[in-house]
Amino acid sequence: MQEVSSVSSKTKLSIVGSAGLAFCGVLVETAMNVTFPTLMAQFHESLNNVQWVTTAYLLVVAATMTVTAFIQRRFKFKAILGAAGLLFILGILFSGTATSLVMLLVGRIIQGISTGLVMPLMFAIIMHQVPLSKQGQYVGMAGMVVAFAPSLGPTYGGFITQMYAWTLIFWLTLPIGVLSCLLALFTVQQGQPPVKSHFPLIQFLLVFLGLTGLTLAVNYAGNGSLITPLVYGNFIFGILCFAIFIVLALRNAQPLINIRIFKNLLFTRAVLIYFLIQFVQIGLTFVLPTFAQLSLRQGVMLSGMMLLAGSLLSAIIAPFTGRLLDHYSAKIPFSIGAVFLLVGIGLLLIFTNYLSTMTIVIFYAIYMLGFSFLFNNSLTFGLQQLKPTEIGDGNAIFNTLQQYSGSLGTAIASTILAMTTQNIPHSSTIRQTVVGSHDVFMFFAVLCVLTTCLIISLPKKVNDH
Repeated sequence: MQEVSSVSSKTKLSIVGSAGLAFCGVLVETAMNVTFPTLMAQFHESLNNVQWVTTAYLLVVAATMTVTAFIQRRFKFKAILGAAGLLFILGILFSGTATSLVMLLVGRIIQGISTGLVMPLMFAIIMHQVPLSKQGQYVGMAGMVVAFAPSLGPTYGGFITQMYAWTLIFWLTLPIGVLSCLLALFTVQQGQPPVKSHFPLIQFLLVFLGLTGLTLAVNYAGNGSLITPLVYGNFIFGILCFAIFIVLALRNAQPLINIRIFKNLLFTRAVLIYFLIQFVQIGLTFVLPTFAQLSLRQGVMLSGMMLLAGSLLSAIIAPFTGRLLDHYSAKIPFSIGAVFLLVGIGLLLIFTNYLSTMTIVIFYAIYMLGFSFLFNNSLTFGLQQLKPTEIGDGNAIFNTLQQYSGSLGTAIASTILAMTTQNIPHSSTIRQTVVGSHDVFMFFAVLCVLTTCLIISLPKKVNDH
């Protein structure tokens, strides 16, 4: 039977709508990172407390994404979109009118659920309703949300906070989110009919507690020490929860997430590639602006804008790299991406002592060029290795790890910088920043080499499925 190669107008519009709503969620997430000093002054709170504006949001997004496989099997796409839209609006109402940190946290948690619902649904619509020969292209276009919004966020948040008021970060996204949601609601088509099933509450609680434990461990590690009870205690607790979850999931006929799909080695390698390059990319969005401010003495807005060129380049060529995956073996775009990754991170490592604003822009753009060949394509390729009934589980795994890899990348980079400061306490801030950044780039280079090894291990012809 010949595959239908056309994509209906309704499917295209539903992808655009869900992508728009997801974009708003990711944009606000990263825009809030630059508002911490303002929030500390306004609410009279410490940095540790204010950081939960982002930490709690990411935790809720990740936890929500773990249940999206169940939700997509149990409910209609239209119902999921409607819930995501209402939660998005409710979250803005709380956040945009917040008079205390607690009220702001409530709003961010509500919005986290919205983003956690819509992001995986966007990719599910593509994988279920777009023909195999065009999935790479469409995931590339939708994936521009992931590639562009995190780097645009700090610039957007910095500009709004500096020129107006931080609450406008939320209100300006409201009309975009509402219109996007309405577009998706009126055009989305159901993939597979909903199936009634029992919600595995115990498994969800184990995953949530596991994520919470690892999140707390990562946050405490970000303060500069890896050997405190707060770090290893939470880490052990998180790992233990996940171990119990794995045992229960393997014994259950209808688990929260079907972890048996990791037996598919091509899928597993795609997940690892996806995780590693996102880990490095989000880590760079933390390290490079920090380097620009502390070492090059640049302002907050310019430090954030340095990343825009690379993000724009990555977003523009994402559909092209997706078409490469559609027409050739996955190893071709993957190999091209690996070369740019190694060159970009290698240049940052070699020339750390001589970096300027312009060289940072160029070297980061080279890395993001490689990122665009790999990020969306690894998700598409990984999901293509699964049976249709397994796509929801694979989607949940990819999206959950996408959230977690970013927070891990930032926390570990922060820890390396802090440890360097402790090792050379009498050096100047500029020297500490340069040495610490060099150590971070070295660690990231190792991860890029590991990514390249995973790509080399892929068979030459891997799209014949």
